[in-house]
Amino acid sequence: PFDGIMGLGFKDLSMGDGFNIVDGLESRAGAGGVFSFFVSDGDDSEVTFGGYRPERIASDIVWAPVKVESWWQVAIDDITFNNVPKSLCGGKCQVAVDTGTSMLAGPSDLVDKLSSMVDAKEDCSNFDELPTLGFQIGDTVLNLRPDDYMDKSPSGCSFSLMALDVPPPKGPVFIFGDPFLRRFVTIYDRSKPAVGFAVARHNGAADEAAASSLI
Repeated sequence: PFDGIMGLGFKDLSMGDGFNIVDGLESRAGAGGVFSFFVSDGDDSEVTFGGYRPERIASDIVWAPVKVESWWQVAIDDITFNNVPKSLCGGKCQVAVDTGTSMLAGPSDLVDKLSSMVDAKEDCSNFDELPTLGFQIGDTVLNLRPDDYMDKSPSGCSFSLMALDVPPPKGPVFIFGDPFLRRFVTIYDRSKPAVGFAVARHNGAADEAAASSLI
C-alpha cells in the first residue's frame, strides 16, 4: 500500500500553478534544488534532498544537461555494445530518467533493432556472451550488464526493453527506470538543470573495482 506519488519533475508536469516541489526546494527549502536517488533490491533505497551521499557512489559523477524541462530528460550521443558505438542515434536520442518506472523502455524501432543485434537466445544458451549495453554521453559510456537488461528465469531469457513510443515534442525518448537506477546513483540539479550519474555502491570495494567497466 502507498499514500500517493510525490512528483519531482518540472513545473509543466504539476497539476496546479505555483505548486512544484523541485522549484520549492531551490527557492525556499535551502536544499539548493539538488536531490539524488540510490535504488537497491533491499530495504535501503533512499532519496537524499540537498545533494548526494558520497558513500553511496563508486565512481566519478558524469553530468548531462537537461534538454527538455518536463521529465528529467537528457541527450545521448549513441548506443554502444561493449563500448563500441553502433551509430543508432544520429544525435537524436533522448533519455528520461524516471524513478516512477519499474522497467526500461524505448522507441519501438530502436528497441526492435537492439533486440535483433543483442540476439539473446530464449534458452539462455548465449547469456554469458552477451555484450554490455551502453549509452554514450560525450566521451563517457554508461553501461548496463546483461543481468540489467535481460529477464532471466528458469523458463528462459528475454530482452527486457519495452517498446514505448512517446510522441513529439517530448519524444521519441528512452525511459530509464529501476534496472538502470539500481546500477547508477542519479543526482538531479535544478539550478543547472542537469542529471548526474555515478556507479552505485552496493557491495563496497567490489563495486569500486567494477566501476571502470560500467562508466
